[in-house]
Amino acid sequence: MSKLFSLFFLVIISAGSIQAQSVQEIQDKINECYSSRDYKCAEKEQKKLIKKSKKSPNLARYYSDLGTIQRRLGKNKDALKSYDKAIKLENDRVVFYTNRATLHMQLENYEKGNSDFESAIELDPNNWEIASDYATFKKRQGLLKEALEDFNKLIQKYPEELIFYNNRADTFLRMGDHDAAFKDINFVLEKDPEYQVAIITKGEIYLDLEQTEEACSYFKQAVDKGFDANRISYLLKECK
Repeated sequence: MSKLFSLFFLVIISAGSIQAQSVQEIQDKINECYSSRDYKCAEKEQKKLIKKSKKSPNLARYYSDLGTIQRRLGKNKDALKSYDKAIKLENDRVVFYTNRATLHMQLENYEKGNSDFESAIELDPNNWEIASDYATFKKRQGLLKEALEDFNKLIQKYPEELIFYNNRADTFLRMGDHDAAFKDINFVLEKDPEYQVAIITKGEIYLDLEQTEEACSYFKQAVDKGFDANRISYLLKECK
């Protein structure tokens, strides 16, 4: 009887090991698909992982990861549903709110995006990256004074972070204050002449001033330094 029990116990352990190994294999496959940018494959495998992990403590994260994969595929409605499920399972994870907030930002769902950013900041009030993203979201909504106030606070608190000066320069540009925009962007480029995003921002200031030749010289300079030309194709069109 004891031998039979031992054999039965061994079978259970072996089955559990196979199950665990199967989950690991799926995760490895997801990583392989993602690394090769085969997002359809990654989505398929991620759904398999979720199906096998209904009682896993990682289930919420798996749904969040699925949402991110679906965004890569342009399946934004599906991605929102996946993020919703992640937050429903765990409503105290900052990254779940920021993932959904940035998708709302992309889709111009302003009210919902604001709500998610505020939830994330409430959970992690000292996270400057979230605060910066929220300020950028406000800027996209045309809430320029609010965005400017946020960037001023961030610069005061983190004066070494050049991205805030660049983003404030872009805010000044949208407000029509070219002198203030140049002051910030020149400061950034003095500190880091290789900062490609800042080089592009400086070009945008010149473009807004209708100094196209000067603007294009900065756009082309950024591309020469390695910036993906496809990402600023709308600006490079001005250079024909």
